[in-house]
Amino acid sequence: MKLKIFAPLILSAIIFLTGCGHKDSPESALNEIKIALTERDETKLSARVDMDEFFSQTYDAATVELAKNYDVYKEKYPDDPYFQHDAEFLTKYNAEQKELHLKFLDGVKDSFFDKIPAPEIPEDNPTAYVADEFQKICDATTATVKETIFDGDKATVVLDVRGDNSLRGMFIGQWTFKLAFHRDEKNIWHFDEIANLDELTPALVDKAEIVWVTFY
Repeated sequence: MKLKIFAPLILSAIIFLTGCGHKDSPESALNEIKIALTERDETKLSARVDMDEFFSQTYDAATVELAKNYDVYKEKYPDDPYFQHDAEFLTKYNAEQKELHLKFLDGVKDSFFDKIPAPEIPEDNPTAYVADEFQKICDATTATVKETIFDGDKATVVLDVRGDNSLRGMFIGQWTFKLAFHRDEKNIWHFDEIANLDELTPALVDKAEIVWVTFY
């Protein structure tokens, strides 16, 4: 059941793969996030994005989107127990499991920045395994800024994200992300959230189901 709620969090991490600029801008923030991930520098990353807030906000937003279309997923995936109840069950289940799930994501984050090697058997160290998969997904993905839309101290960056010709790259495919940023009192831009999670969730569920069917 974790895969559906983790999919927007883990797969969406590929948004942090591009950016440029001299004076500070949303694109500069993206570039520094990319550098922080490349260098595995958690301090540098935290200067541009509050990961705890991002994980928590995205978890809640994904829960809303999953519940909103629960009947569609129930019919589409009859063999998945997660979708064989109702929207109320999903909302309650995710709320009850949120602390545990976010703790797992914190473990993935720690494994990534501590450069913990992936285990030969995923069950031996699940957080290190997922962190390694995240890195491999990043390596197989490129992103291009299509446009940046400003609204005062807020901005939306539209990204075209594509996987390469590798197995993981083809699994990722092509996405359009809309990323919300805000500018603080020091004119520094920070990443806030995925603004079009509602558009992305159905495809993310499809990806998660492929993994679930293949490995579980």
